[in-house]
Formats: sequence, C-alpha cells, structure tokens
Amino acid sequence: MRRLLASAALVCAVAAFAVVSGATASGPSSDGSYKIEFDNAFGLVSGSQFKVAGVPAGKITSIGLDKQTLHAVVTVRVSQGGFGSFHADAFCQSRPQSLIGEYFVDCQPGQSGPVLAPGSTIPVTHTQSTIPADLLQNVLRLPYRQRLTLIINELGAGVAARSGDLAAALRRAVPALTETDNLLHLLAGDSRTLARLTVNADTVVTALSNNRRQVQRFITEANKTATTVATQHSNLSASLRELPGFLQQLQPAMAQLGSAAAANEPVLVNLHGAASQLDLFLRNLTPFSTAALPAISSLGKASVTGKAAAEAAAPTVEHLKTFAQPTPELSKNLAIVLHDLDNRSRAVERDPRSPGGKGYTGLEAVLQYVFNQTLAINTFGPFGHILAVDSFVDPKCSPYATPATIALSLKQYGSSYRQCYAWLGASQPGVNETDPSNPQACVPDPGGAPPGEKGPKTSACKLTAAAVTADASQPPTARAVSTPVTATAPAASDTGSTSPPAAGEGARRLLNYLLAP
Repeated sequence: MRRLLASAALVCAVAAFAVVSGATASGPSSDGSYKIEFDNAFGLVSGSQFKVAGVPAGKITSIGLDKQTLHAVVTVRVSQGGFGSFHADAFCQSRPQSLIGEYFVDCQPGQSGPVLAPGSTIPVTHTQSTIPADLLQNVLRLPYRQRLTLIINELGAGVAARSGDLAAALRRAVPALTETDNLLHLLAGDSRTLARLTVNADTVVTALSNNRRQVQRFITEANKTATTVATQHSNLSASLRELPGFLQQLQPAMAQLGSAAAANEPVLVNLHGAASQLDLFLRNLTPFSTAALPAISSLGKASVTGKAAAEAAAPTVEHLKTFAQPTPELSKNLAIVLHDLDNRSRAVERDPRSPGGKGYTGLEAVLQYVFNQTLAINTFGPFGHILAVDSFVDPKCSPYATPATIALSLKQYGSSYRQCYAWLGASQPGVNETDPSNPQACVPDPGGAPPGEKGPKTSACKLTAAAVTADASQPPTARAVSTPVTATAPAASDTGSTSPPAAGEGARRLLNYLLAP
C-alpha cells in the first residue's frame, strides 16, 4: 500500500513540475508526427526512440504540457516507411530502455476504428506511464521516507474529494497493476483447472521420470524419423497434393465402415463381457497345449497306420451311411426315452437308499435289478463266485464238461449233445479243434460244428484210462499219454439215447467202453 501511495505522490510531483515548466503542446502536424498524452513523462527526452510493436519507427521530437488537462504531451515523428498507420484503438506506454534510466515510447497501432491522420492525438486513456523501480526504492530511505509521509498527508487532503480520479491515475501510472489484476482474475476463474493441472502435471512428470529411458529412446527415434522424412520431402509433398482426391474417394468406404462399426457394436459389447472368460481360456490353453504335444506326436504316428484303416473302412462307412439315413427319427425317439428313463422326477416311489431319497430313475432301477439278481443267484466260495442256479433245461448239459466227459457224452447221446455247446462260431478251441494254449491236449469232438456249418479238420481225440478216471471226480486238463485209446466222435446223424445218466454213471460207462476188449 505504501508503494502505491508513493507512486501516486510521484505522479502528482511530476505533473506539478510540468505545470511550472510552462511548456505548451504543439498544434496539429502533417509531417508524419503524432501527439501522445501521458500522465507522467518521466525519463522521456527529445531524441529518444519511438517504437511500434517493439520495432523502431521514429524518434521523440518534443515534450510539452497541456495546461488545461495537465497531461504531458509527447510528440513523435514517424520515419519514412516506419509502419502503416494508427487506428482509434491504438495504445502507447513509456518503457525503460536499459538499467541506467533511458526510456522510450512503445505503441501498438490497433486494429479497429478509424485510421488516425498524421498530427492526431492519442488520448491519455490509451496510454500508460512507467514508474521506475529505483524511485520506489529511494522513498524507503531517510529523509525521503519522512518527506513522502508529508506529501501523502497533503495529497490526501488535496484529493479527498477526487478519489476516482486518483484511482484512474494510479491504474494508468502502473501498467503492471492492471495486468496483474487481469491475470489474477483469470487465474481465479480457472483455479479448479489449475489445481487439476498441478495434479496431472505431477503425475505426468512422475511417469516421465520413471520411464526416462523410454522418453530418451522416443526422442532418438523421433529424430531418426524426422531425418528420414526430411530426405523424402519431395515424395511427401506429392503425397500431400494427392491427399484431397484420395480423401474424397475414401468417403464412401468410410461411410460403409461406419455402418459396419455400428452393426458390430452389439458383438463387441458381448465380446467385452466375455473378455474375462476368454482371458482365462487363453491362459489355461498354454499349459494344455504343452501337455498335449506328446499326444499329438503319438497321434501323428498313429495316423500313418490309421490312414490305411480309414481307407479300408470306407465301404463299411458307406453302408453305415445308408443305414443311418432312415434312423434319425428312431434316434430322436430313443433319446427321448433315455432322457425320460434318466429323469429322477419320474421315479415311481421314494427310496431312502437313492440319491437324496427321491427314488431311482429308470436306468438306475434296471441296473439295480441286475445287481440284485446277480447277488441273488450267486454265492461266493473258496474258488470265487459260483452260480447257484442251474439254468440248463436239459439234464445232460448240467454236469461240468471236460474233454473226457464230452467224448463220453458224444458216445452216449450222439450229436444231440452238441446243443450243450455255447457256440460262438464254427471254431471251438479245446472242443472241436486243438487248444492253442495246450496243443497236446485231447480234441474230444473233432469236426463238430453248429447246424448247417462244417467244423475244422482235426485228428481224433486220444484219452487214457487214468485221464478218464480223473475226469470222473474233477475237471483236470486232459493230456495225451504213451498208451492211448481212441474216442471217435459220432456222426451228425447219430441221435443216440436221450435218457440222462446217473451221478458218476457217465464216467463208469466211458471207462468200461474204453477198457473193453
């Protein structure tokens, strides 16, 4: 506040000095000169520079005083070709030339309003005067500080009723105050923006500091890019010349691209929702792919053999295709039935032994029946599970069969005994042909075969009395010995007797038959 008052006092003192000097303002001129009114012409002298927008445009020719307004009037003469012309909104101010106290007038020619003719006056409302900093510092020393106090007191009494004029004089006398005031208003209006700028600038500077190597690399690469672009200046110029035509041709494609982007927006939204699942899938896919490499390698080796098998299976696949064409309806019905059988809500009754006690499904009931039936008709003994139910209807098929009992039964019952066989084909190893696991064993029914088929050619069975006696009590494996006797199978037309043998009777009859003279 003291500095402001000191500036006002200096303004008044300079104005009083100008009044005492009795200088008068010169009239209009047509020699390229202009008059500029200042509240304070301190530091300005005749011959000092006159600049327009910082460029020398002429010199100060004289300095006078308007006795009516008590404003300092500075006359400047524009050198030939100095600048264009002043407008009504032109603005001028006195500024220091150097630290030793030289001053000059600097003006802005303006842009709006009528053009000022040579000899026109730029009013004091469009000017500013500079108060030197050394004068402000001088008033802080004795005795100038005491004198300033007296001047301020007298000034306060003299301008008590003219506070508005004093405020206007201060604003014109100290341009920095006006500019500072405007700057503070701008900063106050953008305080939130400045606060965010400070925070964001700190974040950016921190990020740049943490990634300074990348920033240096970017600058280096940018320099290389700029150098490369500079060498392609002519090509780049040609490309820029053709760019407007290219953009015009590109407009239809960009319109279609915009439509496609709008149509794909729902897809991208769904893809964004599934991004986490896709990320998890891709993460799990890597170890799975690594673990699958041996299997894929083995599959590649197997494909060599599988190719031949696949080619050979082509006719069978063709037959399956022919069979599969009319079966979709059957498959659908079967799927409906199986789904219904596997539906627990269709359980007939609740059973605490079932899952959740809701009852068994149809499939579980069938499997439960098989399990229960198996346990009901089987017993577990020292030799494992034993069938406790004789499922043979014909009594001659009930006894445990061995090569000796088969030969005896064929002798006794004829070819009708073959109904006791579980035929799985024309070949019955150990029955009508040689057992591969025991090539020396007896073949009790050489040439035997299912009805309508021919059995394999095999030599007749050879048994001994010891083998027959052993087979009567248990089923050992029959083996040929050095003193054989022949047991020849009956012809297919031989029906034989159909009465069942008594217990042990079959072995006794076979023994008598073999040992008879």
